[in-house]
Order: sequence, then C-alpha cells, then structure tokens
Amino acid sequence: MEESTNKVLSSYFSSLVETCELVRNTSSKNTKIDILVKYLSTLDDDSLQIAVLFLSGRIFPRGSQLNINIGFRTILQSLIEISNMNESEITKIHLEYGDMGSMAEFAVSKKEMLTLFSFGQESSHRLTLQYLNSQFKRIAGLRGPSSLREKKSLLKAILVSCSPLEAKYLVKIVTNEMRIGSYEGLVESAIAKAFSKDIEYVREAILLSGDMANVALSAKSGQLHLVTVKPFVPMSFMLADVMHTADEIIDYFGKPLFSEFKYDGIRVQVHRFGNICKLFSRNFSDITFAFPEIVRSILRIKRDKEKDNKNSKEAVLEKNQENEFNFILDGEIIAWKNDRPLPFQELQKRLRKKVLTEDIMSDIPVQYIIYDLMYFGESQVIKKELELRRSLMANLEIQDKNIILAKSSLIKSVNDVDNNFRTSRNEGHEGLVIKDPLSHYHPGKRGRYWIKLKEELDTIDAVVVIAEYGHGKRAGTLSDYTLAIKDSVNISSESFSHDIIDNEFHSRNTKNLKIIGKAYSGLSDEEIAYMTKRLKGLTVRDEGSRLIVKPEIVLEVTFDSIQKSNRHSGGYALRFPRIKNIRFDKAVADIDNLEKIQKIFNNQFHTKMGS
Repeated sequence: MEESTNKVLSSYFSSLVETCELVRNTSSKNTKIDILVKYLSTLDDDSLQIAVLFLSGRIFPRGSQLNINIGFRTILQSLIEISNMNESEITKIHLEYGDMGSMAEFAVSKKEMLTLFSFGQESSHRLTLQYLNSQFKRIAGLRGPSSLREKKSLLKAILVSCSPLEAKYLVKIVTNEMRIGSYEGLVESAIAKAFSKDIEYVREAILLSGDMANVALSAKSGQLHLVTVKPFVPMSFMLADVMHTADEIIDYFGKPLFSEFKYDGIRVQVHRFGNICKLFSRNFSDITFAFPEIVRSILRIKRDKEKDNKNSKEAVLEKNQENEFNFILDGEIIAWKNDRPLPFQELQKRLRKKVLTEDIMSDIPVQYIIYDLMYFGESQVIKKELELRRSLMANLEIQDKNIILAKSSLIKSVNDVDNNFRTSRNEGHEGLVIKDPLSHYHPGKRGRYWIKLKEELDTIDAVVVIAEYGHGKRAGTLSDYTLAIKDSVNISSESFSHDIIDNEFHSRNTKNLKIIGKAYSGLSDEEIAYMTKRLKGLTVRDEGSRLIVKPEIVLEVTFDSIQKSNRHSGGYALRFPRIKNIRFDKAVADIDNLEKIQKIFNNQFHTKMGS
C-alpha cells in the first residue's frame, strides 16, 4: 500500500521539481546521483519514461518528429497575461537571473487568481507528468494560422496550475535550459544504479538507440540487452580526436593506417530501410527535405550479390532479404560543382530554404560522401573492425555520381601523411582524417581511433564593440562578445563612432570598424569576471540585455574557417570562433583589418601543409 502511494505521489510534477532543486543545491556528483536514484526508483513505468526525458532536458525522445516550437515571445506574453506584471518588469528579472525559468518563477509568484472560465482549467489542478506529456503532444500537433494563439492558450493553462517553482522548471524544460547538474551523464548513472545495471551498458544502449526513455524502462524490466538500433532514430555519431603533426600521428599508432580526406560539409547519417530513406544531421534533426536528390540516389543503390557471396563467411547479411536492402551510413554532404567543393555557406543556403526549387538544386548541387557503415542487412555492424565495415561498403552498387565512397588510402609514414594532406588541400578539402583499421564504431565517443589533421589558420586580433549578458551559470556576467576589425589599415579608438549603430543586431555598422561575428567560448570564469567589470566601465549605451561599449578590449580569436556573410558589416564571418587570449598588450590601433580577413578567405582552400 505504501509503495503504491509513493508511486502516485512521485507521478506529480512537483516531485520531479523537488528532486531538481535537491540536485541543484548539491555539489557532490555522487549525492546528485543518489537523489536521482531515489526518485527514479519510485516511479511507475509511464512516469519513469517521461521523467528521464524531462531531467535530461528533452520533451520527446531523439528522432521524434514532435516539436512544440514555443519561443521566448510566447512564454513572455503568457507570463504577462497571468500575472500583474508588465513586460519591462518581467524582462528585468530575466536579465538579472539570466534564465527564463527564474523569470517564470517570479511572474507566477505574482499571478492573480484566475477562474476556470478564464482558462478552462482550475488553477488548483495538480500537475502530473502524464498530463504534461499529453499537453506537450497536443501543443506539438497544432498546425495552421491559429496554432500560435492556441499554443499560448494551452501554455497559460499549464502555467496557471503551476506553483512558482513548478513554473520555473516547466519553462526550463520547454526552453531546454535544464541547468541543474542532472544532464544526460548523471541521468544515465542514476538509471544504472537505480536498476542495478552496468553504466557502460546503459550508455551504450542510449547512444545506440537514441531513446533514453526506452532504455530506462528496459533497464527496469531487465531487458536492457534487447535495446538495439531503431530504423529512422539517429544514433550518436562517432567523433574524432585532434593531432597537429604527421610525426605525432605516426609515432602514436606505429602501424599502417587508413587516410581519408576531411570534408567541409554537413555530417549526415543516412537511414534506408526498404524503400524509405531519411537523412539526419549531427544534432539529430531530420533534414531529408533539404536533399531530395540524395534520397533518390540512396534508394537507387543496389547490392552487389557477388561481393555478398565473398563476404558470406562474416554472416552479416540475411539471406532471405531479397526485396529489402537496409543500411545506416555515416558520411558528409558537401556542395560540389565543376569537380570542386563549394564553400560551406553555399550548403547552408540549402538548409535555410523552406521551399527547395529546381533552380536552387541546380545552383548548389550536392554530393554525399560515405565513410562508414553502422547497420547492414538486418545486423548492426558497429562492433566489427573498420576494415571489415569498409569491405561491406564495397557491396554497395552506387548508381549515381552524387553518391561516392570516401577516398581512402593506406599510409605507413610521415611522408605518406604529408603527401595525402597536400592532395586533400589542393583538391579544396580541409585536411585528413586518419583511422585505425581495427577500430570499432563508437557512437557518441571521441577517442584516438579517428584523428583529425587540419591546417591551423592564422588568428585574428579583434576588438569588442558589443557585450551581452550570459545565461545559466553565466547569468549576470557579460560573456558574449561581438567583435570588429578595422576597415582600413590605420584606426584609433577616437575614430570609432556609435552614432550609426542600427537596430538590427546582425547589420550593426560602425565608422571604420567592421563586425565579423560573435565569440563566447574560451575564457575562464575569472577572465569573464574581469571582462564584465571592464566592459561596464566602457559602456556607451545600455540596451538592457547588451551593452554598446568603447572599442578598447582586444581579443585574439581562433576559428575553423572564414565564410562570406551578408549578416555582418564586414562581409565575412568567422566559423566556430574561440577566444584564445585577452590581448592586454594591444590597443584598437593594433587590431587586424579587412584585408587580412580577405587574404585568409582566399587562401584557406589553397594553402599547403607547412606553408
């Protein structure tokens, strides 16, 4: 009887919220896990699956096509309408605490008593996990012109039923801001401990299936060993480590290795089961719509029966599978025209288009380069050696030129690496990926089975012109910096003008300075604290969530590449910028100019190793 009562109580959203608060206020990792274990152990099957998703910052499992699509404005307007606060008051709380959850907590604490007539739901209604799950599904299913209004109405009905603390975590879940220390790693550990399973088996099952909810239930029911790849549910991608020289690579492995070109495209996982094909990106989004010609060509791939027979001793293919050809591929989509790769931003144009026309497909043709295989026939092959997986890839009878197998060669020496690297760069690619022929495919893991070798581009010295407040643990600090370089060779801080900064953030223009993007990673907490204090003293105009500042702080920035951009006044953008150093020794007169950016852009596809 007591156990049944505990399960009922645990199914309430308030129990999850109380657990989150306990975890948030605990510094010990082991204690955090124990708190989660105690909570998960009391849940019924349905509540368990919902809870582990919420705790890990998800509403629906990976690969689900459901998406609630509720943005900041919808949440803000909902909070305004259920409280006696105005927009400026609520926004001030958001800036002070740095996250929307705290904003919701404060607003709901001020809410007026609303009637059943107002929202169609009694405010005394006690929220359960199942109720929230059903409402989220209902919101995700809304379509059409009135969907935004209906979403806001449903969200308000839920918020009215929330306590202030419940509102805080509800909004955190909706906005994927669950910063309580119980990210997926802790939840994985808690699942393993709660149901007496090996943590490595739990992690492997999650990486393989992409469904933490199902893994938790399988662990509870003793069926963890049955968890496997699911068609059209993307598994985590294997990741490569980095080495900086050919000597380092050869010395580390001390044996022959596979060498492949490193392509500058979009990492894409292809699922083909029977006559259906779907494409998934690195963040598990379904991007099938963006590349219909790739889908058509994948569905035209046949199976080489002769090569099947040669590899029959491996027992990978099911003999009765004559009419269906199933596989999961790992590879890269690149923009490709006139036998050369196009810049990465050309590929991004395809992804940003809501309607894909024949003209766009003709202007930006693409190619899918296959470099690994995770599932073949009716078997997963991730625990087979790479050299065998490559031999299985050779069984694919590719019909169209926009699908190719990655170029691969066997390397044994530093000279081999150098030669392959130069060939890759001369053909317009980024560098090399070196792979251990005996390595298994490790979903979601970065290790020294795959090694990236890229040419490091020069760094850029840029000046901070705009600073924005951070979120979560960086709340209250200025941690996001908009960077600018000189338009001409000579400039001083006195020649900088703020008078023509316009209202559109990405179009901000200045006199003699050109914006080239934002950077927010690379600095320590101590350095961010220093930057915050210094930037506040340099403020020219306070815009609430951001400050326009005098151009005095110079940062040295690294980046993966430079691409053209019409979003920044400099006409270029740094791709994946990272702050390397605060240059205390440099003034605004010492920052780099647009000419240097142009040179790096022009040379980045043509430079050679060691040049």
